[in-house]
Amino acid sequence: MSVVEWKTVSFVNRDTPATITTEEIDLDTCFGDNQIVVEIYSASLNPIDFVLHKSAIARLSSANPKAYGRDFSGIIIRKGNKVSDEWMIGDKVNGMIGYVYAPHGTFSNYLIVTPEKTPSMIHIAPETKSLVTSDYNEFDISSSWPLVFGTAYAGIFHPGRDWSKVNNVLVLGASTQVANCFIQIAKNHFHVKNVVGVCNKNSIDYNMKFGYDYLVSYNDNKTVENVKEIMMTKLNGEKFDVIFDTCGSADFLPIMNDFLKPKSTNSYYSTVVGDSVFDYENLNTLDLLKLRLFVQPYRRFKPWRAYNYYFNMCYPNHDVEVLANEMIEKKQFNPQIDSVYKFEDFQKAIDRVVTGKCKGKVVLQIKKPTD
Repeated sequence: MSVVEWKTVSFVNRDTPATITTEEIDLDTCFGDNQIVVEIYSASLNPIDFVLHKSAIARLSSANPKAYGRDFSGIIIRKGNKVSDEWMIGDKVNGMIGYVYAPHGTFSNYLIVTPEKTPSMIHIAPETKSLVTSDYNEFDISSSWPLVFGTAYAGIFHPGRDWSKVNNVLVLGASTQVANCFIQIAKNHFHVKNVVGVCNKNSIDYNMKFGYDYLVSYNDNKTVENVKEIMMTKLNGEKFDVIFDTCGSADFLPIMNDFLKPKSTNSYYSTVVGDSVFDYENLNTLDLLKLRLFVQPYRRFKPWRAYNYYFNMCYPNHDVEVLANEMIEKKQFNPQIDSVYKFEDFQKAIDRVVTGKCKGKVVLQIKKPTD
């Protein structure tokens, strides 16, 4: 029987809760000649999912369902006759989709995609199996990293800096999953000499094992002073080539010249959040509009700014997945998972991410592998 129930976690607007919607589809006819059908095994949650949910103002949004989910992993179960032989039925794949307010996302049991229009899709790296534990299978692991790894990748590659000449890097928000990917790329792929991180004092031991050379706590409200001390005592007074903000900080913006090397050296300050920490539990549309319409343009185009500033986002880019797989195969990248929830417990997964206390990605397990 090729007619199945297509389940998707979706919402209508910010005033409606996320819920599982269903519809019947025929797996033999639901795809085009250039498309494949992926049976999703796992998907991971990202803050952008509920940011979009909270941004859907009722009066400005359509009444159509809008789906959750970007990261996914699964197995190809159908393919169109014009799809390249690169993608075959039975192949294990993972990646990211960039749909915004689409009726179907990756919090679903099936995903229909056009490979030529989905650059952030790749075959699961065989070495992923070496990372499997009693708690997480290869699909859980493979769904956990595409967006956060891609965001870290953007912070490194998009500014166009030659990282073979980068010696000192400062990471604000060392406990975030973007920072976790960033430190593994910086240390294991580029072998950056000194990476300094800022995090909660309770996370220092956890973060240190991923490669940070020095970690300082923000708990005493002396972040700037603590980083300055590391710079003077451990880096011989040498400033940073790159400051990468993954949490939303304005601490260094007024005194950037004291910490960042001259603009002429192609040094830069890069953020994936903005100037302030998002309160995901009390997120409102006004905050988002302020960030997008005022803060980002002001920081980016400020004509008298004496340093390079970049606001980075993750865009579909096949090179991201290629590098991640390469690093997994070389045992240079170990994606971190905080917790795994069953599909029907999706709200618990959302609630866990909203706390902001995750040590790794939160994964929704839609189907367990049999092998």
